[in-house]
Amino acid sequence: MFGFWLGTASLVMLVGVVAGGRRRHLGGGCHERRGWRHREWHGHPGMGGPRSERRMAGFTLAMAEVVKRRLRIDDEQEPVVDHAVRDLRETWTAVESELHAARTDLAGLFAAEVVDDVAVDAVFARLDEAMKKARREAVSAGKQVHAVLEPEQRSVAADLMARPGAGWWR
Repeated sequence: MFGFWLGTASLVMLVGVVAGGRRRHLGGGCHERRGWRHREWHGHPGMGGPRSERRMAGFTLAMAEVVKRRLRIDDEQEPVVDHAVRDLRETWTAVESELHAARTDLAGLFAAEVVDDVAVDAVFARLDEAMKKARREAVSAGKQVHAVLEPEQRSVAADLMARPGAGWWR
């Protein structure tokens, strides 16, 4: 069991290193020490804070590998699971970009002299549409993975999903 945890920790750290990790600026650039948010606003590469796309993509792939090992996914099932994870990642990236755009739009509407109800409704309609698309993609990915899993694997997957919080990886 210890070997499993050591291997998982090593995999996660390797993915972090390959994904770029947190780079240090040793010369040039911004020398102000205001934390990662300051660097995020100034657009330094590799310093996007906790939501840096490269780190989150690496984390997602590493956690997908952990779950595939727990489910004992074989070589025939792996392409379907990998495709589903990739689709879900792309869908969630689109939802996140829509959320950021909506936040910017709502801030602009709030700054106006009078709040335009029609414009607010349009922003929330875009968010609703993005969430509907994400839900359709999640259901489709779930059905694809469900179809290739054996009954024992589905049982383990259901147990992992039922655990509260981040307990799915334990």
